[in-house]
Amino acid sequence: MAFVKFKDICGDLFIPAPHKNNKAAILWLPGLPNKPSVEDMGQPLADLGFTILQLRYPGNWESKGTFGPSTSLEGAIQGLELLASGESCDQLEKKDVQWNIDRIFIAGNSYGGAIALSALANTSLAEGAVCFCPLLEPHLQNVHKNEEDLHSLYSFITKEHSADYRGFNEQEWGSFMDGNHQANPSQYIEQLKDEPILFIHGASDTSILPHHTIDFFHKLTEAGSCAAELKIVEGKGHGNGLRKATTEIWTEWLFNNHGIIKEQPFE
Repeated sequence: MAFVKFKDICGDLFIPAPHKNNKAAILWLPGLPNKPSVEDMGQPLADLGFTILQLRYPGNWESKGTFGPSTSLEGAIQGLELLASGESCDQLEKKDVQWNIDRIFIAGNSYGGAIALSALANTSLAEGAVCFCPLLEPHLQNVHKNEEDLHSLYSFITKEHSADYRGFNEQEWGSFMDGNHQANPSQYIEQLKDEPILFIHGASDTSILPHHTIDFFHKLTEAGSCAAELKIVEGKGHGNGLRKATTEIWTEWLFNNHGIIKEQPFE
């Protein structure tokens, strides 16, 4: 693992051993509030041959700048640019690091799922996305008072995590939650309809109900998408339990649909 910086972002970079390298990279975008490093989205995936960048959004943890949906989107694109460059400097060891990839995917959880799809729509650097319980329709969140009111995330984060989310703006968060923001995926149906996307949502999720993901998936298919897939997972809720329970599903989706060669035992 290396700790790398690029423009306004930084993150943990996991580089597979050369004999395991499948030449595919994954940019990991977390939900809110997040931890700086996520165990299941790091070394286990590098052991499968993936190069992994666990992004800190701008203004989040060690990254510079201010935090918000706009800078999160900008930071995601910067993360893709960093992965595409193939080189950086390990800030801890003070030495150059290189990696060898020929394709990049984005994986996002909850809020990170919204940022992942918005980034996918705004750059050609990524070949597809895996979205876990994504926040796709914030303007329809909790309309019937039967799921989490994510408007309250602003108050919670600024009260409990202000040091880790610097410059968080209430007006911008309100625009994002009202669906009037460049980081809202719903405005990018045309741009996303031909992109390979795997949606995974837990049937027991009460933070973001699965019908939002189902509705978004149907919008893509109605627009002509043949590349999007949807998995609703019974008995799973929101967050890392869903990811861990479906690792084989979404890694197989990458291997089977995108020509990624599984790492072979070293000989």
